[in-house]
Amino acid sequence: MKRFLFVITLFISTLTANSIDTLVNSAILKNSELKSIEKSIMIANENILLATKYSNPTLSLGLTDIHTNENYNKRDLEPMQAQSIGITQAIPITDKLEINQSIQITNKTILALSLEDKKLLLKSKIYELAYKIAILKEKRDFIIKQKQNLKKIEKLQNYKYQTSNIDVKSLFDTKIATKTFDIVLNNLDTNIQTLKLNLEEITYKNIKDININTTINKKLIKLKSDNHPKIKALQQQLRLNKQQEAFEEASKTSDIKLNATYFNRREFQDYVNVSISIPLSIYNTENIKVKKAQLQYLKTKDDLQTLKQNFIISNKILQKELDNSYKNHELISKDIISLQKAIEKSLNINNRFKNNTTKIIQNLNKTISLKIAALDEKTKYFTALSKAIYYEGK
Repeated sequence: MKRFLFVITLFISTLTANSIDTLVNSAILKNSELKSIEKSIMIANENILLATKYSNPTLSLGLTDIHTNENYNKRDLEPMQAQSIGITQAIPITDKLEINQSIQITNKTILALSLEDKKLLLKSKIYELAYKIAILKEKRDFIIKQKQNLKKIEKLQNYKYQTSNIDVKSLFDTKIATKTFDIVLNNLDTNIQTLKLNLEEITYKNIKDININTTINKKLIKLKSDNHPKIKALQQQLRLNKQQEAFEEASKTSDIKLNATYFNRREFQDYVNVSISIPLSIYNTENIKVKKAQLQYLKTKDDLQTLKQNFIISNKILQKELDNSYKNHELISKDIISLQKAIEKSLNINNRFKNNTTKIIQNLNKTISLKIAALDEKTKYFTALSKAIYYEGK
């Protein structure tokens, strides 16, 4: 029956707790920054449709040869007097519009990669906060357990005090240590609540419990930099720079403007006037724009090499931090186990009158210091592991 109740309790707690993957997926759906990028991608789709469209034609209406004397309202006195309606259309004579469409497609690709990059950053941050909360709870549970041990010591001291086998100072020190534990627990509760609020800020969800595994294992970070969205985005930026250069080259040849105007005259024959205008490139501005695009390509190329190098170095640093924290945690844990066995033996009811309470408290303090150090190493380990989520690109 007890086992059945335990299983039911565990099942209910599992339902009420948030799995880390569920939390990440919920945050991705609700995050405002990600939604903003998604809207930018939708705008990019519209830009692709607009890229190959001609500019709107210009409609012109006019009157020619308006007299400034008393005959201003008579429109049939001279052959040149007429009413006109005309259309002017700019027509590109290079493949500039097709190049512009390819630029807009590349812009959309960069935005999509930027979205994936932001998702990775968000996931990494959620994992980091979740791990910190879980480890702080481990600290809290450990302190509560040690406080219970202090209560046992205090009970033993009270008995010995009554039999004149212990001094007042030793009993007083134990009471002070108990109060210190209360302060530590209060600080831990505050830190946990603060981290939960930080998590709520980026997940838009009130966090009560999180299911996350904090078992330390040997871990090898697998960096696949060429497939990372941030690096792929810069590679697309290189492509965009080349497309921009091609666009500026095509823009050296200006659009022609074709105009057709129909003139209506009273008492005289109507006629149509057709004209073509071509802007002259005489101030070298187009060549300057081409040069700027070429320099931007070279700059992006340098930025890409810098980013790849940063990824490689960051990967090595995180691997060092993981390995170091793993080793430190293993070494400290061995010392904790031996000290805890000594404390449990000292607090055993069959041995409680044979041991010096001062020695028990000393061992207890050593255990607490070592355990806190071990949990600090655990925090460092999982902080590095959370950051690795971003660099591994998964």
